[in-house]
Amino acid sequence: MTASTESINPPDTAVGFGFAEIAYLIRRFDTDAARKSAQVLRLEEEVQSDPICVAGGSSLLARGFASVDDDLELEGPAVPTAYALSRAGRWTEISLVDGEKTDTVVHVDSDKVSVLMQPRTLGTWFVFAQDPSIDGADAQLSLIKEHRRTHPEGTAFVRVKSISGEDHLLIRPEGLGWAVGKVIDPTRDVEEITGLDTYGLLTRIRETRGETT
Repeated sequence: MTASTESINPPDTAVGFGFAEIAYLIRRFDTDAARKSAQVLRLEEEVQSDPICVAGGSSLLARGFASVDDDLELEGPAVPTAYALSRAGRWTEISLVDGEKTDTVVHVDSDKVSVLMQPRTLGTWFVFAQDPSIDGADAQLSLIKEHRRTHPEGTAFVRVKSISGEDHLLIRPEGLGWAVGKVIDPTRDVEEITGLDTYGLLTRIRETRGETT
């Protein structure tokens, strides 16, 4: 089954999905991107489980996120979520760290729609649509800046994955600016670049995403 490009309207507000529902959405599509999404979201076993995926499809149907014709057809916010998961070219795990906890957001980039996914309690996921007027790097920068606003000493760890590889970036506040680093050799200290302004940080985020500046 392929992901339809018709009627892809990202949700205006956050939508919650259970892990079985996400597993079902991933399993519907036989693509490398879908398999990578299962890996990134740590749902590989769930995607292979018939009972879990049947429960997920049933839940989507009960919530009005799917309907039955000859097959189960996705509707509403399930459509853009499934499309992003099955057609993504880039997955970014953003860990926002403060002194007490770590919040994680997974940014899923596809050609038609991109979504931000946040894990919550009991295996649920909140899915937010990325504003289509903002590109992926700017959206990620906004998350990091907001984290710093609410946690002035807060740091971030960005791990960007593709089908073929991955890269990472450590980010911390430094005065009014930023410092970034990478672990080039696990046996050595982090290699840092300091004294970055906001544009400098954005440039480093773009580089980590594999984008030219």
